[in-house]
Amino acid sequence: MLKKLLYNERFVGILWVALALATVIQNVILRTKYNNYLIFEGVFWHTIKQLPLYLPYPDEYGDMNHYGIFFSTIIAPFALLPTGMGCALWILANVAFLYWAVRQLPLSKEGIIGILLIAAHDMYTAAAMQQFNISVIALLIVAFVFIEKGKSHWATLFIVIGILTKLYGIVGLAFFFFAKDKWRFVWSGLLWIGLLFCLPMLFSSYEYVISQYQDWFLSISEKNGENMNASLYNLQNLSLLGFLQRTGIYNNNTVVILLGLILFTFPYIRISQYKHLRFRLMFLASVSIFLCLFSTGTENSTYIIAYVGVGIWFMVTPNKNDILKNILLVLAILASLSPTDLFKPLKEPYIIRYSLRAVPVALIWLTLVWEMCFLDYTKPLTNTKETTL
Repeated sequence: MLKKLLYNERFVGILWVALALATVIQNVILRTKYNNYLIFEGVFWHTIKQLPLYLPYPDEYGDMNHYGIFFSTIIAPFALLPTGMGCALWILANVAFLYWAVRQLPLSKEGIIGILLIAAHDMYTAAAMQQFNISVIALLIVAFVFIEKGKSHWATLFIVIGILTKLYGIVGLAFFFFAKDKWRFVWSGLLWIGLLFCLPMLFSSYEYVISQYQDWFLSISEKNGENMNASLYNLQNLSLLGFLQRTGIYNNNTVVILLGLILFTFPYIRISQYKHLRFRLMFLASVSIFLCLFSTGTENSTYIIAYVGVGIWFMVTPNKNDILKNILLVLAILASLSPTDLFKPLKEPYIIRYSLRAVPVALIWLTLVWEMCFLDYTKPLTNTKETTL
């Protein structure tokens, strides 16, 4: 009965709607506290007034903005509304975008439902913080889907949007090798960069936009340094980098990132596997997980990006070792629940302090990379809609 319910498409849709509405009630109606949204809203209004985007504005919100000036065009329709309404619609729009994006994947109904269920709690965590990370992974998925359809000119649009808002979108370039129209991928990407780079100039000025892009890169560099040098208890850097640093295992992020990049690129040598959809889907999973594991800016609300990848891996992997897969998934789900009060005695002194949240996800990613290097993806699964390059 439970299994039948969980694999009911309508139930999963209702679950996502309920979780999204719960965060709206929590943020807008009960608490009326939405600091992150105020930061996002401020990007638009500060751009209109041509004020510096990367300075603190303590009278408006806590913390600081770290999004690119292009983000002002994304948040504009919401910022023009009353704050509470804008925040509510912002949360719902992000959740709806990801839900729609996952449904565009070339998978069967069961495969899509599995991904939505695995990612549901982290979607809720990110939505409760009004985070754009929900749309970051949606942008990557849509870029992948358009490449699958041979429409690289649209794929690069979503990649560039991701790059100019939070830089995370740059990992979408990993899909270049699967593009049927590689030259179109290149020229359309350059075209979109030029157009979207200049778009905020329509409601500010050339000099202002150029200066804010320069300040953005400085802001990102400074934030990265803060994350790496922060005290052991810190809600940032809940990544593999943070785990290795905080436990004292290894403290050189540059070396770890380079090793991670080497492992990430190993599967590219299996050119004969490119034509198999399952192999390409595993690259999408690898990209999303890699992004979280090797970023010092990773926090609990960032893991929605990784958990969509975890869901794809679990539903697509050709690994026949069900015991291993189920153990890894259970550990990942427990890690997903670690920010909740279920783990309250362990949360601050252990899970956050030592970035333990990253461990199960890292184990899945290492397993995924091994599978991509050695397993055969020739045989299509029943839960994929196989296409060839």
